[in-house]
Amino acid sequence: MTRAAWVLLLAGCATESGVLGARFSLPEARATKSELVLRCQPEDGEVMLDGVPQGGCGDFDGRQRALSLRPGARRVAVSKRGFLPWEAEVVADGTRMIVNVTLIPTEGSTP
Repeated sequence: MTRAAWVLLLAGCATESGVLGARFSLPEARATKSELVLRCQPEDGEVMLDGVPQGGCGDFDGRQRALSLRPGARRVAVSKRGFLPWEAEVVADGTRMIVNVTLIPTEGSTP
């Protein structure tokens, strides 16, 4: 068998007799990395992931990096003194999520 025939055979385009062979399909591509982009107002809110401090909101705005998430349900919180805290549960499923967070000032505080 010639080299070209082997290439076609391996690609599933032909059999040794030259008749079109069975096609194969690649497994469905799955994203393996989940990321969370946080766009916060104010930008200097503190981010917690599952109760563990991660840094400031500006650190995860998607320009330089995003917050990496392990698969499954995760609890994300953003807080800043003088503002009501924000919390949400996100399900990391191999996608990149973008969340807009606006912290609300508490009574008597100045934003």
